[in-house]
Amino acid sequence: MSDFSLIKDSPRMFASQANSWGDFCSSYILKKSEDKLLEGVDEDNIVFLVDSIIYSAIERKASDIHLEPSRNDLRVRYRIDGVLYSQPSIYWTQKLLVISRLKVLSSLDIAESRKPQDGKISIIFCKSVEGGIEQKINIDLRISTFPSIFGEKMVIRILDQSRNCINLNSLGFHLNILNQVIDSIKKTSGFFLVCGPTGCGKTTTLYAMLSSLDKRKLNIVTMEDPVEYNIEGICQSQVNSKAGFDFENGMRAILRQDPDVIMVGEIRDKSTVSMAIEAALTGHLVFSTLHTASAAGAIVRLIEMGVEPFLINASLSGVLAQTLVRKLCENCKFEVELTKQEKYYLENKGVFLKTVFKAKGCRSCQNKGYDGRVACAELILLNDEIRSLILEKSHASKIEEVAIKNGMILIKDDLLKKLQDGVISLEEYLSNL
Repeated sequence: MSDFSLIKDSPRMFASQANSWGDFCSSYILKKSEDKLLEGVDEDNIVFLVDSIIYSAIERKASDIHLEPSRNDLRVRYRIDGVLYSQPSIYWTQKLLVISRLKVLSSLDIAESRKPQDGKISIIFCKSVEGGIEQKINIDLRISTFPSIFGEKMVIRILDQSRNCINLNSLGFHLNILNQVIDSIKKTSGFFLVCGPTGCGKTTTLYAMLSSLDKRKLNIVTMEDPVEYNIEGICQSQVNSKAGFDFENGMRAILRQDPDVIMVGEIRDKSTVSMAIEAALTGHLVFSTLHTASAAGAIVRLIEMGVEPFLINASLSGVLAQTLVRKLCENCKFEVELTKQEKYYLENKGVFLKTVFKAKGCRSCQNKGYDGRVACAELILLNDEIRSLILEKSHASKIEEVAIKNGMILIKDDLLKKLQDGVISLEEYLSNL
C-alpha cells in the first residue's frame, strides 16, 4: 500500500513511516502491509488507514492512541512514555468511517454517538525479527468513546501481553525500597497499599509483586477493573457493575475461595477497604491501590474514609507511593555542565551539582532523547511511633517527618539520585518535584 491520500499531511512526510504501517485482516491478525500484499490480501483505504495507525502505535511502544475530532479534521496522537506526540491528522470527511471501523471491531453500537461506550479488540501482532522469523504477540486494545461538540472522541489503550513478565528488579526502585518491598510480600498476612496518581504504574507494580510470589503453593485471586494483563497461575476476575459484581461483592466471594493472597484493583470506598482490612486481619495477604500523592497521605486518606485508626494499625503493613519519570536514552545521552542559572536554581533547593546528563535523540529512541520510564518511590513501614501518630489522627506531614527520621527515602530523594546517576534529565527532575 502506498496510498496516503486520506492523510491530511503531505505524502512525503507520511511516506517516511510507511515501513511500519500495517493492517488487520478479518481474523484480527495485524501484519505489515507489504506482507499482506505478498499473501494476495487487498482491502479498502479505510481498513488500511485504521490498521496502519494501530500498527505504528504498537511499533513505537505507545500506551494509548487518541483520536480527537476538531472543527476541520480528526487529530491523531500517541502517548509514549507518558507524553502525547502528534501524528498526521485525518481529513474530516473520513472521520466517521474511521470511528465506525473501530466501533465495529470492538462490538460497539455504531448508531450510538450521544453517550460514552467501552469495548475491546483482541489482536495478534505479527512482525518480522532477525532471520526472517515472524514473531506473534497477543495484544488487547481497550476502546473508550466520549461525545464531544465535534463528534466522538476515542481513546485506545494498548495492552501488550508480551510486556507482562515484569519483575520487581526491573522497575527501577531504590535498592533499600526494593529490599523492603520484597520482605513485605514474603509475609503471610497484612494489607499493603501502592499509591500514586493515574498512570503512575501502580498496577504494573502490583503485577510484579504478584509475579514474584510462589504461585505453585499459593492460591492468589484478584479483583480488577479491568484485567490489564494475564498472569499464569493466578485467578484473575474482572468487575462487572452491570451484573452487580463490584469490588465489595467480589471481595465477599473471594473470601469463600480459600485464598492466600488477594489483590483488589483499587480502594474506592469505605466498604471495599473494610473488606480488605478484614481479610488481612483474618490471615490473608492483601494488595491494593489508592489515589494519593504520598505514602503518608494514604494513611490519612484511610482515616478520612472512616477506617478506625486501630484497624489501620492492626492490618496495614506498608504503603508504597510512586511516580514514573522518563529515562534518558542510553545510546545518545551525554554529560553537560550546568549553566550558572541552573546551578543557582538548584542550589536554592539545596541541590549542589556541576554536571547532568542530556540526550540529543537518535534512531534508537525515535529522536525523542528518552526511552522508557522508571519508577521513583517512597515506602512507609509502620512502627510503634507511626502507629501512635495514627491513633492520634495526626497530619500527613507529621507522619512523614517521623518516617524520614526512621530512614524513609522520599520520592524527591529518589529523583535526585536518578538525576545524579544520569538516569533522568534535569527537565524530568524539575517537572516531577
